[in-house]
Amino acid sequence: MAVTYDGVAQQREAMGEADWRWPIAAIFLDMMRRRSLDSLLEIGAGVGFTSRWFADHGVAVTATDLSPAQVELCRAKGLEAHVRDMYDLGFPAGTFGAVWMMNCIHHVPSADTAAVLAGIADVLQPGGLLYLGVWGGVDREGIPEEDFYLPPRYFCFRSDATLLAAVADHFAVMSFETFSPGDKDPDDDLYMQSLFVQRR
Repeated sequence: MAVTYDGVAQQREAMGEADWRWPIAAIFLDMMRRRSLDSLLEIGAGVGFTSRWFADHGVAVTATDLSPAQVELCRAKGLEAHVRDMYDLGFPAGTFGAVWMMNCIHHVPSADTAAVLAGIADVLQPGGLLYLGVWGGVDREGIPEEDFYLPPRYFCFRSDATLLAAVADHFAVMSFETFSPGDKDPDDDLYMQSLFVQRR
């Protein structure tokens, strides 16, 4: 997976970030401020656009990604950034007040989901917040035939019920919505699952 995203790092830098993400980030920032949470870990930060946005709004941000090339682009934006795997985040327990995770847990197989979510809960402070946004809507995993990235990527999409059950062991659901972004392929049966949760 790291090789795949290394290969598209410059392309993603040139593309910028989709506009539909910013209102969600603004909601999460407001939730953090109302709870006096000022530190955030972004898992799967990509080239760092969202991490930079939070940093520009006064948050102490740590960006992580599996791709060394993308982490270098995060650092070029003045961010603290580390090459890290979701399976081993490498931070002490309770380090962060909040975690932002957009479109990366769908690369985690269903058999590993519980362990990954437990690791995320561990690095959050008690009562800390997690935003989890991910493509899903159906229970399906494997390498899609239509994936145009090389090497091709593994995906694990989850139905609403499966996703909500997965987070329930460590998090209380504050808000859950689904929507289809304007840049979505109309022939795709997936939609965006948008989940705000709090560590128990």
